[in-house]
Amino acid sequence: MDTYLNQKRKAQNSMIVSCKRAKFMATYHRQNFSMPDSVIFYIAKNPKTAELYLKMVKTCKYFFIKNPIIIIPNLYAYEGNWRNGQVSLNLIKYNCKCWITNQIHASAYEFVDKNIFSSIIPKLYQCDIKHLLLSDQIISYHDLSHIISSAKSIDFINVIVKYADSTDVPFEDIVAIAVKAKQISDTKPTTTPKTMKELTKLPNFTKLDYCALFNLSEIFDIDAFYSYMKKNQHTNFYINFDKHISDAFKNRLETIVEDILETKQFNYKPPVINFTGLDIKKYRKLRQIYCSH
Repeated sequence: MDTYLNQKRKAQNSMIVSCKRAKFMATYHRQNFSMPDSVIFYIAKNPKTAELYLKMVKTCKYFFIKNPIIIIPNLYAYEGNWRNGQVSLNLIKYNCKCWITNQIHASAYEFVDKNIFSSIIPKLYQCDIKHLLLSDQIISYHDLSHIISSAKSIDFINVIVKYADSTDVPFEDIVAIAVKAKQISDTKPTTTPKTMKELTKLPNFTKLDYCALFNLSEIFDIDAFYSYMKKNQHTNFYINFDKHISDAFKNRLETIVEDILETKQFNYKPPVINFTGLDIKKYRKLRQIYCSH
């Protein structure tokens, strides 16, 4: 019975979409523009901004017919479904591209290891988002590259990025394509012994206002970070290490923390360094120093 009702509902939804499209097309007529058709066609195919495109399609249906795009300010994933605010979106069924202009908040916590972007990337016309938040999913580097380049604020919560060969993408390669980012937070970054040195080679990394990395392993080159930290005058760093780091590594972190706490006058941005075993009073003092600089 449920199967029958689902099939009936899908058929009805399909009929509604077809009906709306038919009504929309019924009043479309060929236009006589004052400019050559080739110029108008170029304008229709190459809108400079989403705002300009919306003005064009409101003025004349020709522009939507020649280049059908849905403008989506805020794209959210909720229980496996895409939404713009309270409006449900079936992006796969729409016979048009989508242009996302403000933010993407996407979680796949209800689906283990699901890349919820794989089916909609082919539908993407352009992505101009300012804020990108991804949670509990595995996403391909290819898909990520289509949505991250314009984002100024990036939050990854339990996210793994994969290359086409299924290997994990190191954090520095993600930062490399986040060219406009000002704030980056990652609770599960993939790091290598070269990560910190590679990051310092990236011009956009040195311009970050804020960078927070959590659950780092001791493979992270803390000496390379320490060296960069002493010269850093722009980025606020918060780094946190997982509970499995060795006592020897904890001792090295403790030495760096003591160096920060004993400094009387800073000519760099003091970071917060946190790890299991750090004395709570020292941590609070670090936070105070961090917030005052």
